[in-house]
Amino acid sequence: MGTPDFAVASLDALHASGRYVPGLVVSQPDRPRGRGRHTVPTPVRARALEYGIETRQMSKQNYAEVVAELAALEPDVVIVVAFGIIIKRDLLDLPRLGCVNVHASLLPGHRGVSPIQAAILAGDAQTGCTTMHIDEGIDTGDILLKAATEILPSDTAGSLSDRLADIGGALLVRTLDGLFDGSVTPVAQEASPTPYTKKIRKRHGEIDWSLDAASLARRVRAMTPWPSAFTFVGGNRVILTRAEPVADCGGEAGTLVSLDPFRVACGQGCLEIMSLKPEGKKSMSPNAFLAGHPLEPGQRFGREEV
Repeated sequence: MGTPDFAVASLDALHASGRYVPGLVVSQPDRPRGRGRHTVPTPVRARALEYGIETRQMSKQNYAEVVAELAALEPDVVIVVAFGIIIKRDLLDLPRLGCVNVHASLLPGHRGVSPIQAAILAGDAQTGCTTMHIDEGIDTGDILLKAATEILPSDTAGSLSDRLADIGGALLVRTLDGLFDGSVTPVAQEASPTPYTKKIRKRHGEIDWSLDAASLARRVRAMTPWPSAFTFVGGNRVILTRAEPVADCGGEAGTLVSLDPFRVACGQGCLEIMSLKPEGKKSMSPNAFLAGHPLEPGQRFGREEV
């Protein structure tokens, strides 16, 4: 059971193993995508169709109907990766080896729906994937296996998600090996050292120049590629695609202090912007941006006061 791109790597790993090819793949309903708004399968369902695996589409409306179909299959295990629909007790009790989830953090840290962004925002040195048995809580089930990876200074949410997807797929196969041969022992989770992560919204990408430069550089990385980190200059929305913190910097927060290097003062330090994207255009260097948007030191960044 899975829906977005992140879950495709787990399906790929199962298929490649030759041992755990799913008898059924369940995904959220097909939705319109792209400029033409044509209805297309979710990434997971599209990959399942390529593999010739039977699929079902589940929504809140037909949940009970699909659960009844799953019950008739008498599954050994149900695998859930970024599915997007809450699994209830009626489904949790079906498989003899339980419902197994791949979560993109080192549990019990960063439970919830946005663990990848949360790890970058927190400045964590490492993150990873955890496989666990699903219970009725949110990411609170017994831990099966973990695999860690370093968070690189260059990592965005996009690059880290791609790496974790592959790590999670490999970890899932190892977990199934252990469940079937009895070598994996579930371990109860301790209390989480971090708050639950919440769904990322577009508004979370807005830059608050009163914060310190290091925090804002992490926000740029965490919000790339979506919803993107953005600010305003001259009333126009601008997306920051790459930036690094600079410790020593004068100027009032939100003020452009230099053009080359392109630096904006923060509550503490400066944010050196390496690339940015005007609304509706491609990412570009500061020099290219300045060629079409002349600015001078002292220019204010952020929403204009009314």
